[in-house]
Amino acid sequence: MIRLKNICLIGGEGIGIEVINSAKEILEELSLSKTEIIEAHAGQKAEKLIGSTFPKETKDAIDISDSVLFGATHKKAQGVLLYLRYGLDNFANIRPCKLYHGIISPLREPKAIDFIIVRENLEGLYSVINVGEWNIKKLVRKGILREEKYEKFFHKSTGYFATKIITKYGTQRIAKLACDKVVERKNLGYQGKLTIVHKSNVMPSTDGLFKKEAYSIAEEYIKNDGIIVNDFYVDDMARRLIRFPENQDIILTINEYGDILSDLAAELVGGLGLAPSGCIGGKIPYFEPVHGSAPDIAGQNIANPLAAILSLKMLLEFLEFKEASLLERAIEKYFILNEDIAKNWKFLPKDLVPKVYQEQKKYAKTTKITEKFINILRKL
Repeated sequence: MIRLKNICLIGGEGIGIEVINSAKEILEELSLSKTEIIEAHAGQKAEKLIGSTFPKETKDAIDISDSVLFGATHKKAQGVLLYLRYGLDNFANIRPCKLYHGIISPLREPKAIDFIIVRENLEGLYSVINVGEWNIKKLVRKGILREEKYEKFFHKSTGYFATKIITKYGTQRIAKLACDKVVERKNLGYQGKLTIVHKSNVMPSTDGLFKKEAYSIAEEYIKNDGIIVNDFYVDDMARRLIRFPENQDIILTINEYGDILSDLAAELVGGLGLAPSGCIGGKIPYFEPVHGSAPDIAGQNIANPLAAILSLKMLLEFLEFKEASLLERAIEKYFILNEDIAKNWKFLPKDLVPKVYQEQKKYAKTTKITEKFINILRKL
């Protein structure tokens, strides 16, 4: 007997609500068998409807779900996002970077771009979320920063410090997940290459540990699965993403580096409006577009829902729904519309049309994009 799968949809705030509504329409069009769609609220909308920015009803909906599709947070929906990431221990942030036919890249002659950034999601410099930031004078009082160095290098100025935490445990589990993805893609015909990104020349203890443990985990995969492993400093990697994007496969990196590199990578293949993500590895995975809540355009029906649709595809792939491949085919068909903007601007979001079209308001509404996408799905 096949168990019923629950998919929880949380719009959150700003345009997150609109793009998740679009994803919901597409999800309903797919008519997944043995699946229940659960809608929940967070942030300002939840506060208005239920009296709490992260109500118990929403937490309960998450906890009984197999996966969550989340929209965006502005200010008041932070609680649910922290629960999804830290509360559920989703230690791996997955950021695919794929150039679809029809999408214009800022690169002059882009070749086949199709790689994934695997970002450790809970440690690194962003440990400040759990550890906090502190006045630099605390380092002096504790004797960690000597008074003379405080004066010589920091001029005794008011300042703050953040703690970067890298652990053996955290590195080993993200490295194993990344290596598994390399093998998975190698079996599909990809390069079978893992690239470890760090800055161990400046931070030999923290980043050095990350590099060492990642290589240690990869050894078994090199031996048993024939994967290729290399590593680069993060500044060099930023250059390589632009100069040699077609040479990349799976990039494994530390939290803050992945945050920056993944946004850079997104611009190579259409921008943040086409950038999906998944946070996995914990009890219940969640998927979300990375564009944020964009409060300046919220409620105007001009938000680009494509990153949410791509995130939905990632969710379906994770849950092993065969309909994920159907959705991928529809995505490919939709992006081909971009090859003839003069003809198809009525179906394209604002960020996919030239500036002159934007100035003339020649672009599609969110609902029109969704309608067109569903029409494409129905013809497949």
